Amino acid sequence: MNNSLIDIIFNSEKRKNVLLLLMEGEKSRDEIKTSLNVTSTALIPQIKKLKENGLVIQNGDHYILTNMGKVLVANMLPLLNAVEVFEENSHYWRNRDLSGIPENILKRLGELGNCVIIEPDLNYLFEFPKEFTENIHKASYVMAFNAYFHPEYPALYSSLAEKGIPVSLVTTNSVHERMENDYNEEMMKFTGYDNTEFFVSDETTGLATLVSTDRFLFLCLFNKQEQYDHTILMSFDSNALQWSKELFFYFKERAEKLV
Repeated sequence: MNNSLIDIIFNSEKRKNVLLLLMEGEKSRDEIKTSLNVTSTALIPQIKKLKENGLVIQNGDHYILTNMGKVLVANMLPLLNAVEVFEENSHYWRNRDLSGIPENILKRLGELGNCVIIEPDLNYLFEFPKEFTENIHKASYVMAFNAYFHPEYPALYSSLAEKGIPVSLVTTNSVHERMENDYNEEMMKFTGYDNTEFFVSDETTGLATLVSTDRFLFLCLFNKQEQYDHTILMSFDSNALQWSKELFFYFKERAEKLV
């Protein structure tokens, strides 16, 4: 892509928004004005530039992306989504260890969408946030990866399985040993259900906890000092749920099945 096209796309918020809107399909001038809350005076010069550069064509009073426009906008979206994710919580991302996320999934970090960052409350440091507890028992399935041990995990996973919710669990060797040694009764109960899977992984990762369900994503990353600081990321966006599912399967496929 040459510099002039980059300028055309990114140097005007109105042009960028028109392109993103037309990605949904053909739109009339009035539809564009209403959706973007702009006047004809402000809109027409920007559409003219998009037409002159081969990104948009006009059919009467309607506008549509050209094939070139569709390709460029499709490639814009991942970048814009990633920028939005990082900008909304830049203080969080600057100090996170992302080394545990494979490159092909890391490149799609923008799919996390509207994330909620939950800072630790020292008075409730070892309690799950209400956003988690209110949704986990309503899930149709639960897939969890744990490289950090939380004393509530064994009882939580057992209670979910007892309710008939399918639970697939992957832990690191150290977490597995802690569960088996200190919570053997709960883990025996968990593995005794027909709707559970248990895997152990020897992966070294910056990922502390991942819980993927059909309702939400729950993610904890170690910081760059390799410490667990109890800061939690949650997302309820559909793309984030798919992203988390693929990340879970990455660890599951590399783990050894115990049950």
